[in-house]
Amino acid sequence: MLSAGMLAACQPGGDAAADPTTPATAAGGGGAGGGGASAECGGSADTLDGALKVITGPIGCPGGVNTFWSQKLGSGWTVPRFIEYHDGDIPQDECGAQSRDPDDFASNAFYCSLDDTVAYSVEFMAELSKQDPSYPMLVLMHELGHRVSALTDKQGVVSRSEENQADCLAGSEAKFTHDAGRFPMANALEGIPLFFQLGDGGGAWLSFGEPNADPEAHGNPSQRTAAAVLGYTKGIDTCFKIGQSADGGISLTDSLFG
Repeated sequence: MLSAGMLAACQPGGDAAADPTTPATAAGGGGAGGGGASAECGGSADTLDGALKVITGPIGCPGGVNTFWSQKLGSGWTVPRFIEYHDGDIPQDECGAQSRDPDDFASNAFYCSLDDTVAYSVEFMAELSKQDPSYPMLVLMHELGHRVSALTDKQGVVSRSEENQADCLAGSEAKFTHDAGRFPMANALEGIPLFFQLGDGGGAWLSFGEPNADPEAHGNPSQRTAAAVLGYTKGIDTCFKIGQSADGGISLTDSLFG
């Protein structure tokens, strides 16, 4: 079972906007041009390697996240730089340089807006994969949702709006992967509980138990789950609408009928 605090440090060290003109390359090679070789693209996200390749595969890979965002954002999307690190170490990015405390990064994954990187703990990914093979992919889809917010200048207006927006964008990415046959429906249904596990305390639908204005608020379990499902079923325009919620909430009516 994941603790409610997982991913609480999505942007440690600051919230400076990323520069979308800065080129980046995916870990493990693979350019940003047309479809990569099958070894680069990977197969189904039912293994840790397959889940990570959905995220890191070059633009052109069927069902890959870089393909999805290239289609949505055109030249505004560059292949991100991914940084692996081990628990007990400090990631080699600007957020790591800001903190210098390994405990800030243990068992975590985050988008660093200071240098437009996505970093993740190797041990965290392995532990997630033991729980469900799709979990590493979904966690990194969430972090790439934060990157999209930065690149498009559409950050959520409060922390919880931003986090629910990132969950929603992860849902949209997951739908694209599913439609390409790389995320079977059974895995998708198994992946939904992840967002519930990651929610802050106060698991009722309404926001009681979680201060709306808390700068670290990530959303309660029900609303985080609803955000991911809305992204999966409604698409990214709905996600950006969620990001504009002044109190970070998602109404039950909008979730059911919006």
